[in-house]
Amino acid sequence: MLITPTSWSEICTLNGSIVGQLTPRHAFDPTLTTVVAVMAAVGTVILSVIGRRFVTRRQLLVGGGATYATVMLSLWAGVRLIFWRFAFDPVGDALIVAPVLVGFALVIAGQFVLPVYLLVTHETWTPLVWLFGVTWAFGEFILLVGGESGGLFTLLVWVVGLLPLCFGVLVVTTGGELFFRRVNLSDIRGS
Repeated sequence: MLITPTSWSEICTLNGSIVGQLTPRHAFDPTLTTVVAVMAAVGTVILSVIGRRFVTRRQLLVGGGATYATVMLSLWAGVRLIFWRFAFDPVGDALIVAPVLVGFALVIAGQFVLPVYLLVTHETWTPLVWLFGVTWAFGEFILLVGGESGGLFTLLVWVVGLLPLCFGVLVVTTGGELFFRRVNLSDIRGS
């Protein structure tokens, strides 16, 4: 039997789904989303710069990476807990979801660790600019809700689809900075 909706409300709630859920949108005001993402990015850069002066390299990389992953995953989970929903039961599905989240957390921690390692070991500054930009973008991305088959899908899209491209940009910009440090431009111009 074919069901034909007769009103807009029936169209919107056909099969229990709401049309608005199909389109990603900000969990709260877009300006507030940007402010939260920028604050996370600024805090990350400040942690990197100040941290390298007061703690050992290992403490900065491990502690900073763990803190970064915890904060970013807390933003991701908090938005879904308060403003949206999980497609899974966080308690009931913990044996399946926990290893996936740990894997995501390790990759997201690497998003902090790699540029900070380059900053500490090679004293390059482009990785810090990259870290700011990627943290801002990731913050904006994880604060979107809707249009997803589940909260984990958002992280999967970032880790598998977008982060590899971002790491490519990091490699090119840092490589460029290191290259120009080693090349004496006056020798190239013939001066």
